[in-house]
Amino acid sequence: MFKDIVGQLRRGYAEQQQYFVTPIDAEPGKIGAVDGGAAILWSNTVQSIGIILSGYMVYNETHEIVHHNIEHKEILLDEDNLDIHRFHCELSRLQEASMLCDCVLFDGALMDVPHTGFREVLDTIDEDVTVIGISKKTRLDSLQKGIPDTETVNYPGKWFYRIPDNVVQKSFAPLGDIYIAKLHERGPPFRVDVKGEPLFDRLSYFSRYLFCLGYPYPLMEIHRATTLRDKKEYYQTELQKAMFDQGLQKEYLSGVYHLEREREEFHQVLDGLV
Repeated sequence: MFKDIVGQLRRGYAEQQQYFVTPIDAEPGKIGAVDGGAAILWSNTVQSIGIILSGYMVYNETHEIVHHNIEHKEILLDEDNLDIHRFHCELSRLQEASMLCDCVLFDGALMDVPHTGFREVLDTIDEDVTVIGISKKTRLDSLQKGIPDTETVNYPGKWFYRIPDNVVQKSFAPLGDIYIAKLHERGPPFRVDVKGEPLFDRLSYFSRYLFCLGYPYPLMEIHRATTLRDKKEYYQTELQKAMFDQGLQKEYLSGVYHLEREREEFHQVLDGLV
């Protein structure tokens, strides 16, 4: 079983090619990191209420936080996409952080996704500031079809490799140069998008934290500060209090019940009918 399928897969992995990578050292400097999180707290199927957290942290060369800002935004949605609003909030924090240091990290690829305004915001940032997007998950298989570039280019040590422009499949236009980089000897390679000077030595300097070797820990810390996973209950309670205070007890409970039903997996519903 699966013998033929695995055989096809194996043939793809058997094709190997050498790539010339550039070694990375570690060099201290200031670095900023931006991220955000969002969650829907209530819905009546037509309108929804959501919460957005977005923020930045700026670290100096001795790993101290010298600037930080975390903001929250409550939002009433009709047919809008909450993630678009979250992204706009993150871009505002990106602009703020870019005025405080010459290197800012962003969670995800730098791509010209429609309706985000990403390109326009990057164009407002000083040309001396480097913006770096780091993707924890990559679907890029520009070097060898069917195999992620992070597996195709995976060598010992610390290094980076720039993906040639002519081989990149562009579903959305890239807003910077695309690299595969390994920032710590014991860490995994990542897709790294760079607009500006490729400051990989500085990235490596901030990628030596024991619990996330090879991943810049400022991004991990700002993610922890803006994720809703451990904060959603607080905002849910605040929304409940506001709706109860304005006489919308029944509507609140109905909306929360609807939201929970909507989140159930379809097969869980089917299982309950068996």
